[in-house]
Amino acid sequence: MNVRNVKAVIVAGGLSSRMNEFKPLLKVGDSTIIEMTINNFKQLGVQEIVVVTGFRGDEIEQKLSKHNVQFVRNKNYESTHMFDSVCIGLKEIKDADFVYISPADSPFVQQYTLKMMLAEMDNEDINLIQPSFEGKNGHPLLLRMKAVDNILKHDGTKGLQGAIANMGDDFKNISFADSGIILDADTPNDYFKIIEFSENNLCPSLSLCRKIQDYFQMPDTVKAHSDKVLMVAMSISNRLNKRGIKLDNKIIIASCLLHDIAKGRPRHADVGADWLKDMGYTEISQIVKEHMELKNISKVPKEKEVVYLADKMVDGNKIITIEEKFSAKEKMYENNCEALKAVKYRKNQASEIYNSIYSKGERYETD
Repeated sequence: MNVRNVKAVIVAGGLSSRMNEFKPLLKVGDSTIIEMTINNFKQLGVQEIVVVTGFRGDEIEQKLSKHNVQFVRNKNYESTHMFDSVCIGLKEIKDADFVYISPADSPFVQQYTLKMMLAEMDNEDINLIQPSFEGKNGHPLLLRMKAVDNILKHDGTKGLQGAIANMGDDFKNISFADSGIILDADTPNDYFKIIEFSENNLCPSLSLCRKIQDYFQMPDTVKAHSDKVLMVAMSISNRLNKRGIKLDNKIIIASCLLHDIAKGRPRHADVGADWLKDMGYTEISQIVKEHMELKNISKVPKEKEVVYLADKMVDGNKIITIEEKFSAKEKMYENNCEALKAVKYRKNQASEIYNSIYSKGERYETD
């Protein structure tokens, strides 16, 4: 991210009355929810984090003693609201360009979302951004320091949302393909959803892939191409499965649908891979990064080889041979030795994978 002085306020002063358990210290895997929320901001590069405690404040401060965060106590937590804790935290923020405000139980907001909020604040004359997912407002908020002053002057009516409503044109709501924006642990069922999300958030579902395509404004022609690549990839995966090579079809589905997410941009494979990495989809990101050219070919075909080959067997939304795929480019670059070498290298990679899956001379046919 660009050099900015970005800080964060994390509110952990409430009673967790609806949860019947103390939300900040609930475990998700080996970490507590509040530790994961803190580490998410630190991953972004936020160094100064103010944690507002109240109920069971000593426990939180002891748990976070090695996390290099600043604590401030809402001593009146039993008779005040979240907005009051927010204001207590904001009063501790000095000399910042921007400040995030987050509840303690918001650990799964994507790095992509956090970065894009900052980028939007850089590019537009606004003072506060709130993210949303499928029409539902969520966390964190991002404020310019000017907005901090406005919030501190608010009389508390309707809490933080009331303060936002008073900002008029200085406020912007931005929709993201990030369900982590609206995840919290307000109730036991909400907590169970967080647990479920933590176990399944490394690969987007088919429906979420569609939302990601729409978020990045993928043209219909590219969507059609991606669907056809997926059809071919599933056929290849089924063939390998019959040979005892079992692949993760969820990874293949997501990689096929998202491999051209940045199509039309320079170095679209790298750009798309970076987007997906920031969204938390590390394995998908690596496959997308290599869908134009593989770093190496696995001895036994894996998901990345299947996606690579399937992409080389589709032109637009039409299934073609590898020879057909590359012949036009070979002719185009016949007088450019370096470019022609790259084309032939990719063609040879595709042929090698194809020949490891299909018998010599066998043409691809859908199952």
